[in-house]
Amino acid sequence: MKEKLSELMKNKNTVKLLFIAGIVGIVLIFLSTVIPEGEEEATLPEKTEFSETEYCAGLEEDIRQMVQAICGDSTAIVTVTLDTGMVYEYADEVRQNNAEDETKTSKESEQSYIIVKDSNGAETPLIITAYMPKVRGVSVICNADDKAAEQIKNAVCAALDITSRKIYIGRKTG
Repeated sequence: MKEKLSELMKNKNTVKLLFIAGIVGIVLIFLSTVIPEGEEEATLPEKTEFSETEYCAGLEEDIRQMVQAICGDSTAIVTVTLDTGMVYEYADEVRQNNAEDETKTSKESEQSYIIVKDSNGAETPLIITAYMPKVRGVSVICNADDKAAEQIKNAVCAALDITSRKIYIGRKTG
């Protein structure tokens, strides 16, 4: 094997072919990193539409299930009111220009939101954080004794992280 290799290396044409093949290989590797196969557009994850009404209905159903677990009343009436809607925090850029003159110094700043295109081509600001609506108050009307009413109030306080002042527990009549 060693002998055949040394014979091939003595032949000038073989050495030239190996050298040219090596150069072509290096050029192809370089071109594969420079020329993209097909540019992929950065896409945003599909934004799920969220409504305060759906959020409120979900909270009411969760509380209704807690009431049923605590006092056994499956016909409890639960109402949740919200203080705010969804609150969004957007990505932004702030550019500051500081200019000094012989007589005065001025500072200017410009704030702009980072805009992204979705799959449909619509432009929207880039959302960093979405804050859930704050609960204003909860009303529960159910068949519960005083002990169960206190347990319901404590459960709602813990689940929604609100004070007991924001919760009303009433009894059904008849």
